[in-house]
Amino acid sequence: MEKTTFKEKLGYGIASLGDAISYGFVGTFFLFFLTTIADIPPAIAGVIVAIGSVWNAVFNPVMGYLADNITTRFGRRRPVISIFSIFLGIMLFLMFTDINISANFKPVYYGIMMVFFWTSFTGFFVPYCALGTDYASSYDERTSIRSFASFFNMIGNVFCMVMPTIIVEFLQQHGFSESGAWSLTGAFLGVITSVTIIITVIVSKNRDLPCKKTEKKPSGTHNILNIFREYISVARLRPMKYLIAASLFSLIVYTMLMSNVLYYFTFNLKLSAVQISACLMIRSLLGIAFIPLVGKLSVIFDKRIALIGCYLLGITGMLLIRLIGLEALSGAVIYTIFLTICTAIYWQLMPSIFYDICEYDKVTTGKKREAMILSFQGLVEAVAVGIGGQILGAILQMAGFNGSGTTQTIQAMTWIENSATILPMIFLAISSVALYKYPLRRDTNQIIK
Repeated sequence: MEKTTFKEKLGYGIASLGDAISYGFVGTFFLFFLTTIADIPPAIAGVIVAIGSVWNAVFNPVMGYLADNITTRFGRRRPVISIFSIFLGIMLFLMFTDINISANFKPVYYGIMMVFFWTSFTGFFVPYCALGTDYASSYDERTSIRSFASFFNMIGNVFCMVMPTIIVEFLQQHGFSESGAWSLTGAFLGVITSVTIIITVIVSKNRDLPCKKTEKKPSGTHNILNIFREYISVARLRPMKYLIAASLFSLIVYTMLMSNVLYYFTFNLKLSAVQISACLMIRSLLGIAFIPLVGKLSVIFDKRIALIGCYLLGITGMLLIRLIGLEALSGAVIYTIFLTICTAIYWQLMPSIFYDICEYDKVTTGKKREAMILSFQGLVEAVAVGIGGQILGAILQMAGFNGSGTTQTIQAMTWIENSATILPMIFLAISSVALYKYPLRRDTNQIIK
């Protein structure tokens, strides 16, 4: 395989803008939108989020299998990425539109939208991740290409976390209702999502080459039994169980922290919309600044050790924050630093660790199942969003959170603070243990090669 050029890495990485915008926008704002704009109770909103996760648990293995077996004259990955990227952009508009129907049917509508969102996201994300294996074959090259993707991921976080509150406030000042402003914001981010993904599709044509006729699979192989048989086979790979556990618990932390940060900043620290946007901007900028540092640590120590070290630092910081307590904007800035450590480093290192398993699988089984393997990351993302959203929704409901209120009770704010600090750190500690037990390292990869 030819060495990947700087231009190719940029071309591959730009689709991570769309990845970050769609995943981050939904993960950060959808629960908040449901409870404060669509006026859905927190517990029901948590169920809506969980419904999408259950569906994705079924759809992910199907998408992984198909992405490995579809063959077209335009390549294996790019046609699938193109189609689903368009639907993904549309879903961001529909999900953040407060429709005028009865309160009984609203949860049904948003539950359906959540299912369509995960279908579109997984349909893009799985073949996109698999496309990365066509760019890089070595341990360090995989880390490098994911660093480029991580850079664009952080830029995407600026759009999905900073821009929404600014755009909504701007539109309200110019005569739009709050619900109308959210709908237009979803449409704007949806367009950016689709366009950035399509750019990667266009520039990656030299990597995702047209399939030869001899590559086409015989008819009748694409059945449910084969799909789940392959999925079980992949799950039984020795390193996979540790990586699934580490990824799942990391993403539960991500979901809880990022879904709760608006509640914490708004009700506990009393920040304005502009101040919240500034803090989320700081998170994105810190995420970009951490990329070369984390990359260097990965070279010196190993990817898993670098990630464990960051997690332990984040856990320590969050526990201290809960013990000491924070106030106002200065406290929010301190919190944002540790929020970044707990939520941003994962996206740089974990995908390249999944790439290592693709190489391990190829050598130990003789099969090329990149999309099937990488679909596990999409699967745990969806499951983690469901679990994290369900936990947070249940906590808010139990604590007596009032979605229509401008202030909250002491009990509600206490549990918002707990959900912003100590509770997610339990899951991050479990993830660190799973990473420590993960057997593939640089030296074992060299043996495999």
